Amino acid sequence: MRLIERMRSNCYLGSPRPEAHRVKGRPQLHIIERIHARGTMIKVLDKPYLDLTTPIGRGFIAFLSAMAEDERQRIVKRANDGRTAARKRGVHMGRKRKLTELQQRIARERVAKGESARAIAREWSVAHTTVARLLV
Repeated sequence: MRLIERMRSNCYLGSPRPEAHRVKGRPQLHIIERIHARGTMIKVLDKPYLDLTTPIGRGFIAFLSAMAEDERQRIVKRANDGRTAARKRGVHMGRKRKLTELQQRIARERVAKGESARAIAREWSVAHTTVARLLV
């Protein structure tokens, strides 16, 4: 991001490896738009079709971005459908429980009798919040 702030108009950002400039979690098109707004042109040196100094190059990037966004939506949908199907089959999602069903029942009974969650947790080598969560 600091590179973008230092750019001036009529500059070229040449890159032999565009993948090295990816920012995790940020859409590349947004970054390209910020660079373009500063008047800087982007040209990937070993890929002439990624020449953003021309309208066709910018259109090509927009097309690729739209295709990537569509693919991402399909991936998310398939993952969500898979999780839904797994839940219907009774598959446990997430971390393995620290306490067995029997330990959970015993912990509830001991707390009901007045013992502290911290004492029980210390005995079973778990965090006190693990025991306290059983009481909610």
